[in-house]
Amino acid sequence: MSMLLVRLLWDPLPDMLPTAGRRFPRLRGLAAALTGEAVPMSEQERVDRRVRRGAVQRLVREAYLAAVAEQDSEHRPPAAFTGAWHAHLVGFLGQVRADLPGWGPITISDVDIDLAWNLYELASRARQDAIEHAIATRSRRVQRGQQVPTFEFSIASDGDALGDVTYGICRPCRVGLLYKIGFPPDWQFCGFGRLALSQLEARHPDLTWYTTDQFKHAKGFYDRYRQGGGSPWTAEQHPCPHFV
Repeated sequence: MSMLLVRLLWDPLPDMLPTAGRRFPRLRGLAAALTGEAVPMSEQERVDRRVRRGAVQRLVREAYLAAVAEQDSEHRPPAAFTGAWHAHLVGFLGQVRADLPGWGPITISDVDIDLAWNLYELASRARQDAIEHAIATRSRRVQRGQQVPTFEFSIASDGDALGDVTYGICRPCRVGLLYKIGFPPDWQFCGFGRLALSQLEARHPDLTWYTTDQFKHAKGFYDRYRQGGGSPWTAEQHPCPHFV
C-alpha cells in the first residue's frame, strides 16, 4: 500500500507531516492543524488532543475501509471509489454518534470536522497520486520448481508495491504463462491489470500468452483485453508441455 496513505490513515498522526514535495502542498496545512498552531498546552490537553485526532483519523479510515469492502461487488474505478469513500464519510459525520469497531462510540459533535475533511482530501489525493505514478518494476528470477524460467515483478508507486505478477516463459516454444497476478481490494480496478499484461508483452515479445485455470473468474477482463487487434493472449488453457 502507498506509504503516505498508511501514514495518513493508520499510523498515529505526528505533529508534523512530510511535505512530499510539490505533489502535496496541502500537507503543510494539515500539519499546522495538527500542531494546533503551537499553542502551549498542558500534558492532559496534549493527551486529549491526540485522542480527538485519533477519533478523526478512525472515522476517515473506516469510511475508506467501507468503500474497499464494496469493491468485490461494485468494481469501482478510482473516481467512483473516491466518491463512495466521500459518501461513507458524509454518512458517519451526519450521525449523532458513530460506533466504530475497536474504538467504541464517537460523539460527532466532539469531532473536528474540518480536520476530518482535510485528512480525507489529502488521503484521497495520496491514493490517486499512487495510481497515477504506478510503474512496473524490473523482472526478477524466482524459483517455482518449474522446467521453464520463472519471473516476478511488482506494480509499485514511489517504491511501495501495490501488487505482484508471477509468470514463466518457454523460449523454445515461444510461450508465456501468467501464473498469478494479484492486487488487494484497495488497488483493484485501477488499470493495473492492463499495465501488467502490457508489460509482459513488451518484455517478452513474440510469445503467445496463456493464463491458468485460476483466472476463470476474470474471464470478462481477459476477453475485453484480447479485443485489441493482434493480441498475443489466447483463450486456451494448455500451454506447451514444459509448464508442468
